[in-house]
This record gives sequence, structure tokens and C-alpha cells, in this order.
Amino acid sequence: MKRKVIMKHYSIYDFKRSEISLAAILLVLALLLPACTRQPQPARVEEITFQSGAFTLVGDLRLPEGTGPFPVVLFVHGSGPIDRTMFGEYVPIMERMLQAGYAAFSWDKPGTGESTGHLSSTHVYQERAQIVLDAIEVMKAHSNIDGRRIGLWGISQGGPVMALALTQTTDVAFMICVSCPGMSGSDQEAYKVTGWALCNEVPEEKADQKTYLLADLDRARTYNTYEEYLHYRGVLKALAGLVSAPLEHVPVVSEETWQQNPTTPESSWNPIGVLEQLRIPVLAIFGDRDRSVDPLQGAYAFRQAIEQAGNPKSRVELFPRAHHSMGRSSEMACQDDQIRFLEEYVKTLGYGSVSEAQAAVEKDPRLRSDFLTPGYLDLIEEWLRGLRDSR
Repeated sequence: MKRKVIMKHYSIYDFKRSEISLAAILLVLALLLPACTRQPQPARVEEITFQSGAFTLVGDLRLPEGTGPFPVVLFVHGSGPIDRTMFGEYVPIMERMLQAGYAAFSWDKPGTGESTGHLSSTHVYQERAQIVLDAIEVMKAHSNIDGRRIGLWGISQGGPVMALALTQTTDVAFMICVSCPGMSGSDQEAYKVTGWALCNEVPEEKADQKTYLLADLDRARTYNTYEEYLHYRGVLKALAGLVSAPLEHVPVVSEETWQQNPTTPESSWNPIGVLEQLRIPVLAIFGDRDRSVDPLQGAYAFRQAIEQAGNPKSRVELFPRAHHSMGRSSEMACQDDQIRFLEEYVKTLGYGSVSEAQAAVEKDPRLRSDFLTPGYLDLIEEWLRGLRDSR
């Protein structure tokens, strides 16, 4: 495989930006400020271009201080157009990895930043998994990387992408899953539609029904059998119906598909089946205010899979008051509620407004650290140090 490496003289704190929607801006704002207590040295950065099928991927390899070869973490993005630092959101995470002695490699998704091509709508997991496999080969050939210690960090849709890649390689030594679904894509969409729809006000005469259904949902999230799964989907449907958010466009997985769990179609494939067979350490992290991926069901499914796999270094953590991107969250994690929360929070940090805080973080993405939920970055760094020290 040919690898083009271009050295650029810039620091870890440089990043590219693109146009993003209001919803994405709110998520970004939830990862703001204030100044970090540590002031690490800028990382050594190599820009690497590699090929994966029809895609040309361009990304950055950040190397920690010291002499290699280093273990490395590959970043596997969530859905949507994302550049190599998620417009700065990855920077605090990468810093902690560097401090733990790990390199970090992340690339622009196809069609974003400097990477070319367009992902399929029906085979996106497969195409993205192949990109991960090709990136692993690039890292194995790099003189500063220890090819025996290549790990993955992925968020949201990155979960099933990593799982699919793991069915095709034995070169991954560990994996970190953040807000990764413990169910099929179709079921995740049903939860997402319902979760965000419930931000709307429920008619007064349906308030008691909502309370009952939410309690029933909590019980239904720990499903194991197909009958229990059908009950879970039924509760979601009933909740969505309270606020006129029909789920007819999100099909229920058939019993045959549930039992066989084929990887195609991708929308009905449950990646948890792969995790049950893994022997590598897995760190799974969830925020309990997540409205895009069911965090309680996900944490339960991952715990079950990890226990079956039996690796003693694996771990599942559910953080309170954290949303999908592991930022600090308001009580409800709904748009208006989150805006009010941010307005009050930035004032406690000495900023006059959210826009003033946003301007500060645009100049220095490190300032996002304290808007991440407390303990999240510490957990990643400590877990990685533990893996390194246990060798």
C-alpha cells in the first residue's frame, strides 16, 4: 500500500471548521471551556494521505513526547460530515491520549475537509469499516507506531463500524466506545425519534400515561429475548404516539433476522453479537441524558457482552448528566433547556454570553475540556495508562 506523508508545521490546537446546523452548534457549545489547568506541549503532527478503495483519506497522526514506537488510537467518527478533529471537539481527548503515551490518528471523512468521495447510504458501515482496516495497515507500516498496540476510539455510528471492522482483523488490541448503540440501526432510530419528540409538550390529559410509559421503558430496556424486544419497541411506539411522532417508517426487526443477525441489511444488524466474541479490552462510555442512543439499554447490552467475552480489563461506565457527545447536560437535554443551561453555565466561568464563550473556544479548542462531563477525560487517560502499564 502506498502512503503519502506530508509534514506540516502546526500544533495540535489547529483545526478546520465548516458550516454546521443549529443542532450541531448546540452540541458544540456543550463542549466549551474554560481554560485547562494543564498546559501540554504541542504534539508532533504528520499529515498522512492514504487510499481506501475509491476514497482518498487525509488525516493527522499526532505523536506524544519521547521515542517510539508508540501505541496508537484510531478515531472512528460518528455519522454526518466530520473533519479530523470533529471541528475541535476531539482535541481534549487527543491531548489525554498523548499524555498517556499514545499516538492519535484521525482523518477527514469522505467528502469532508481534504478527503474525497461520497459514502453509500446503504453500505456505509461496510465502506467505513474498510477505511478503518486500511488505516490500520498504514499504522502497521509506520516506523513510530507499535503495530501490536493499535486501538480504536469511536462514537455513535462509529460503534457498529468498529464492530464490523473487528470481524475482519485481529490487529486491534483494544477499543473505546462512546455512546455506541447496543441495538440495530433501525431500533436506534426509533429511540432517537421518540427521545427528541418527547422534548415537545405532552397534552395534559396524557401526562399520567407518559409517566407510566417512561417507567415501563426503564424496565423494558434490559431486554434479552425477542418477546422482550418487541415490548421495548411497543413502548417506544406508544411514547412517540403521545406527541404525534409515528414510527411506521422505522421497521421492527423480524424474529428470523433477530436470531440470525446478518450484517446486511445494515439497518437491522446488531453489533453486540461481535462484542460477545471479543477477547480484547473494551471501554464503553455512556451519558444518561443521551436522546440519540439509548444509554441505559446500551450500557446493559455492553455489560452483558463484556461479561460473556470475559476480558478483566473491559469496563462500562454510565455518566450522570451527560449527553450524546459526553458534554455536561441540562436535566432534560432538550434544545431550549440546554440553551438556558449553557447561558447560566458560561456566566459562572466569567463569560458574558454563550457567543463570547464560543469565540474563545474557536481560538483554542482546549477550552472545551471543562464542558465535558466530569471524569470522562480522566477515565480515558487512566484506562489507557492501565493498559500500557500492564504489558
